Amino acid sequence: KFAAELGRGDKVRFAGSTADLKISEVLSDAHAIADDDPDLETLPSSEHALPSEPATFDVMKRVDQKVVYEKVLDELASGGTLGIFPEGGSHDRTDLLPLKVGVALIAYSALEKDGLAVPIVPVGLNYMRGHRFRGRAIVEFGAPTYVNPDTLDSYKRGGADRRKACNDLLEEIEDAMRSVIVSVPDYEALQLVHTARRLFQKSPNVDARDKQDMSRRFAEAYKQLVARAGTDPPQKWLDLQERLLAYRRELSDLGIRDNQVPGLDRERRHAEAGNYDGDDVLGGGRLLYHIVHLVWVLCLAAIPALFLNIPVGILARVYSDRRRRKALAASKVKIHGRDVVLSE
Repeated sequence: KFAAELGRGDKVRFAGSTADLKISEVLSDAHAIADDDPDLETLPSSEHALPSEPATFDVMKRVDQKVVYEKVLDELASGGTLGIFPEGGSHDRTDLLPLKVGVALIAYSALEKDGLAVPIVPVGLNYMRGHRFRGRAIVEFGAPTYVNPDTLDSYKRGGADRRKACNDLLEEIEDAMRSVIVSVPDYEALQLVHTARRLFQKSPNVDARDKQDMSRRFAEAYKQLVARAGTDPPQKWLDLQERLLAYRRELSDLGIRDNQVPGLDRERRHAEAGNYDGDDVLGGGRLLYHIVHLVWVLCLAAIPALFLNIPVGILARVYSDRRRRKALAASKVKIHGRDVVLSE
């Protein structure tokens, strides 16, 4: 029932696709014409493959953003700032979704209306356990991107010229965003990248910026190796991946983290050297006594807190998991839906 459900300017998104098709004309209840979108050609085939058989789809009604854009431009003209999520929504993927054109339209409109060269600053949110309580997140700011004034005439001409100018700016913004995140094809690849980076770095005392930069270099190398190898990767590459995976499994089985491994080696060397004396034994006994005493005191103090907090924790876990499954069922871009666990 296209005539009743669709209108000019509406967008449709098929199940399993992250690309939107903009409707330019509705011919009948069974036929509609969509605008040609050159961005589809630049996306991975799995992201924009159109169905060859009847499939379900979502309809996104056209919204008149004129008032919103006017307020945004007034805020920028007064020296204010604006936070934009150009992917259009939250997700738990390890790479960017196709960027929406709104950020480019705002930047060009500010340049056209007020002569403002608005700095577009990329902000990267990087985390490994964003769905866990007290999970660590790293916020990184990159170098700003500006609209090229020479392309303003193309934007003013409208049509295909405007679309090309906006798409070129979006490509620059996407490159800037990739400079502040670690983008890989999937979560397994992200785990491999972080494991390789931790094994490669010589000192454990590396600040967050250097860690992120090193992780990005490993991620870029991983993507280049995958692209060059294609469907027939070299055996050395497969062996290296298997060794990294085996190392991760061994750490998980032992219940330790990667940064604790050097400490285990120091303890082993100390034991093999036979450098234990009476003071070491006495000191170890005192340490054991203090640990047992501390654990006993903490257990006594924790009993009231357990009775108070366990019901709240159980309810929060059940509720957040229910909301996660609901968000996952309603989304076409989420993988596990973990991005809504803590926010819910």
